[in-house]
Amino acid sequence: MRAARSGLIRNASVLLALSFALASCARTGPTTLTISGDSKANIAEAQTGQHGAIRVLSWNISKDSPVRDPEAFKAVVASSHANILLLDEVKPTVTEQQIRDALPEPDDAHGRWHISYGSSGGHQRDVIVSRMPLEPVAEFQGILPYPEASLREIQDGMAEAGFEHPGRSTEIGIAVNGAIVRSGSRRLLAVSLDLECCGSLPIGWEEQKRRIEVREIRRLIRAVLNRTRVDGVIVGGDFNLVMTGLPLVILSGPYPAPHGGLIAAELMHVDSDRTWTWDGRGTPFPSRALDFLFYSPGSLSLDSGYILDTEDFSPAELQHWGLAPESSSTLSDHRPLVAGFSWTGTSTN
Repeated sequence: MRAARSGLIRNASVLLALSFALASCARTGPTTLTISGDSKANIAEAQTGQHGAIRVLSWNISKDSPVRDPEAFKAVVASSHANILLLDEVKPTVTEQQIRDALPEPDDAHGRWHISYGSSGGHQRDVIVSRMPLEPVAEFQGILPYPEASLREIQDGMAEAGFEHPGRSTEIGIAVNGAIVRSGSRRLLAVSLDLECCGSLPIGWEEQKRRIEVREIRRLIRAVLNRTRVDGVIVGGDFNLVMTGLPLVILSGPYPAPHGGLIAAELMHVDSDRTWTWDGRGTPFPSRALDFLFYSPGSLSLDSGYILDTEDFSPAELQHWGLAPESSSTLSDHRPLVAGFSWTGTSTN
């Protein structure tokens, strides 16, 4: 048993290295983007989705930040100039209208907001918001169950850890949502997820649950790609990557042609090489990268991106958006990922 455990840990280390190698391949454009770096024309194009511009904000909003401070939430979203939002860990008591009230005002130039509110995940839902039209995806509707063959493995691990009712953790379904964004003539599959948190062992039940969740998410993505035309894929969310990098490797693919595999956008805080997305300051745990944004490199080019933190804003930017340096910290202990993409090649048939 000890030898087998050592082998698993060695394999996990290899996979971790592989996952970050995959992430490093994503540097197809600038890895950071200053907030003032986009021209007004590019911002308008990104907001409306004209000429195929896609700008994504992926954010673990820590349950109810759009309700706790809607004005600050609205200002952060506005500062990102995103036209697609992937919001995870949304408290189910947060209504669609409350989310809409915390978004930048729609107008004729930018288009109205379309919202897909996920049903699975219990107390942490996934919500996809877009200025471009959204289509529901059947594979991601309703409560998305854990595979029957994996339930015993998860529940036995939780029972061994002292959980009295381990089944409750799986009855709520996997925290994920998916929708197709219509970007002009292109169809983009957008997926938001939030994997199981925590864990102190590479082979602990939490890590096993993350792997099972991401395998099922990959299966659902493959099912969508096999069923209907999709020109590109973007997946973002909180991977809770506190142990091995295997969840990143699993999500990367493979997927049906012509999509192949997904790669992770390598994003950093503005004007630095810091990559943490979860703020561990003031806790016993170090700040680290828990949130990731994947995309299909065969159809999408990563043009720019950064980790949004109001501590990185200049005084002029803070004044312009009506924010304070600590606004990010008060809204969530996670920082949003922001990335700009453009379509490459031609639309698939």
